[in-house]
Amino acid sequence: MRAPRCICACPGRGEVTPPIRFCVVDDHDIVLLGLEAMASREPDLEFCGGASQAGEAADLLRREQPEILLLDLRLDGENSIPLCAELHSEFPEVSIVMFTAFGNEDLLAAAIRAGAVGYILKDSSTAGLPDRLRTIRCDGSHFDPRIASQALLTAMGSAAPQTLSDRELAIVRFIAEGYDNHEIAAEVHVSVHTVKFHVGALLRRYEVKRRSELVRVLMERQLL
Repeated sequence: MRAPRCICACPGRGEVTPPIRFCVVDDHDIVLLGLEAMASREPDLEFCGGASQAGEAADLLRREQPEILLLDLRLDGENSIPLCAELHSEFPEVSIVMFTAFGNEDLLAAAIRAGAVGYILKDSSTAGLPDRLRTIRCDGSHFDPRIASQALLTAMGSAAPQTLSDRELAIVRFIAEGYDNHEIAAEVHVSVHTVKFHVGALLRRYEVKRRSELVRVLMERQLL
């Protein structure tokens, strides 16, 4: 049975939104069971599946189509950052969050380059994880402040491409014409989550808060 609709936890927003659907890929059963139990206590979270092997991750995302993926940094004894890059390329609408016991800036930088929008240490309290997932939905990212120095995040952000992909260009053109996310999704033939992902990424890339500001900035830079 599908979970009930709930009020989004974003401050200042009162719209009714679906629960945050998330999957987990981690080779420790106790982690999968613990996160499933955590979600069962939160009305706005829905644990929609887990996998314990890297080779199962793509099938899991394809089957469940979650909003967020918590991905263990080490799977089967190997670094999973290359897997993060593969999954990000195939499923750009999914917010991939590295969930790990290893915390240093080099790993964080590699994760960001691979497409991760979050980095959460496993020693963080499970009680605080729901709010971190809500932050990812509302703000588009969350990085553990103990390792995410502002200088590093700024440096990584400056590497963002300054041109638009064909899909980004199509989405922004529809935004300029006044289309909402559902209408854009129908026109571009992608999911609403994919549209939200691209819009959020573009807002962060060009450091604006509103869709109208995004259109203005792109027109000023002659990118639209």
